[in-house]
Amino acid sequence: MKTTQLIYILFFVSFISCKKGVTDKTFKIFHLKPNRVYTDTAAVNGKFSKRRNDFFVVKNYDINNEQHKIKIDSFIVNYVKKDSFLIQNKNVSWRLTFFKYGDGIDEYTQHEYDTDYTIHDLFSYKKEIGNVYFDTKEGYRGSNYNVPPDKHTSSNRKIITDYFNTNIKLQHNIKQEQNARGSFNPYTYKQDTIKVVAKFIKRIGGSKIQIVQYKFLEPITRLIVLEGDTLNIAYSIAYEPKEFPKKSMLTLVKDSANVGLKNYYIFPGYNPEKGIEPINE
Repeated sequence: MKTTQLIYILFFVSFISCKKGVTDKTFKIFHLKPNRVYTDTAAVNGKFSKRRNDFFVVKNYDINNEQHKIKIDSFIVNYVKKDSFLIQNKNVSWRLTFFKYGDGIDEYTQHEYDTDYTIHDLFSYKKEIGNVYFDTKEGYRGSNYNVPPDKHTSSNRKIITDYFNTNIKLQHNIKQEQNARGSFNPYTYKQDTIKVVAKFIKRIGGSKIQIVQYKFLEPITRLIVLEGDTLNIAYSIAYEPKEFPKKSMLTLVKDSANVGLKNYYIFPGYNPEKGIEPINE
């Protein structure tokens, strides 16, 4: 009898241990709160009056599995369908960002931002799976998925494109904004664009937005007023170049964002390739 009981107990303990050892491999997406909404009541020259960012974490995501990307696309469509942000507001943008599960991020983690213009280290861009971007000026602007090794691909995903192209309310809102803008296109408007000759100093770093410093040498298009001779220029990590030439002619756009840096500019489209022309010395 005792032997039978002992066998039963050992079997039960073994069964429980096996159950605990089973790993949940189900593909899951969790919404991380809070969302981030920035309102600019004095938005001018193509700037959005309201910018929203929503954050998610994806469990058991396989970077090499295209079906997982399609599942995220489907999730995005259903998520946007249930929200009226793009329909009830004008002149707004909306980005959805997806992070990898683990390394400090799970379904209970609150998304946080630093107060110094860079995203919190916990939510580093290196942990991102990808993001999708919308606005009421053009609609669906595209999706970015990170792919190995440490690169990203940008494209319009079919599921999302089909939804936006067939949503009558969204298309009506976009058409209204385009008519209201007339010939003004905020994506090509050359406000405060300058050309200068400058010498590369160093990379400052950052997160999604990187900063690089140049020493101003001479203007090309017109005179500019600077505080000192150091230019702080921003660009997107998505367009990270292998190197910066020692001396270049730079095309720069003045940005009104208050980031606490003097002589702050951005490369056109946040892409260094569009703003750097090397000069051979």
